[in-house]
Amino acid sequence: QTVWFIDSLVNGDLKELLAFAQGLIDRNIKVTWSGFARNDGRMNREYIQTLIKSGCMHLLIGVESGSQRVLDLIQKKVKVSEIEQNFKDFADLDWFYSGTSWFVGFPGEEPTDVAETMTLVWRLRNSGASDKGFGVCNQNSDSPLMLERDRFKISHFNWGGNWFTTDWSNTIAHRIIRYKSVCILQNHYRMHGVRERFLGKKSNQPDFDDHCKITYDPSNWVNDIPYETDFNY
Repeated sequence: QTVWFIDSLVNGDLKELLAFAQGLIDRNIKVTWSGFARNDGRMNREYIQTLIKSGCMHLLIGVESGSQRVLDLIQKKVKVSEIEQNFKDFADLDWFYSGTSWFVGFPGEEPTDVAETMTLVWRLRNSGASDKGFGVCNQNSDSPLMLERDRFKISHFNWGGNWFTTDWSNTIAHRIIRYKSVCILQNHYRMHGVRERFLGKKSNQPDFDDHCKITYDPSNWVNDIPYETDFNY
């Protein structure tokens, strides 16, 4: 039996989740379970190990962005370093069943923030983040983002996928270009044998391959992209 918790977060209350997991272990209840979660620096290796032992087979984690500035705008209340540590712990425990969701185009996001997101995606390529789904930021009806349009300087004339900021620095055109960039990176994964849960399957929009062709200079190959402070991408 597998139980899928359809809720915003299974780890919104870490103490309650740990009690649930330990309860399954103590009672020898053989069940697998999964759900949506968030990265949290308080989830150390011992905590994660307990979840796995209790039957947790998969978590879908909303990472959203690799830019600390954007994470703060979203109010994720997590550090990039904590995100990376979570997935490093997953990998060290040989647990490669944690899916991740990301998006580009949050109001206030700059090209440098997108580059930082792509840097984190690359740094996580052999971690416990087994698959990475990308999308673009939408302004859905009655969502917190729509209700705070003025704070984020979003025009009141459009919403949904076609929203734009009042200074026109973030439009659907900007978001599609950024989305295409991350799709190219994911297809680069697929072509070069990075361990992905869905290795061999084109990521996101397969027809993006028809729009560009990537060639590589082996002499410039970099396996590990370091973090750089205030780097002008």
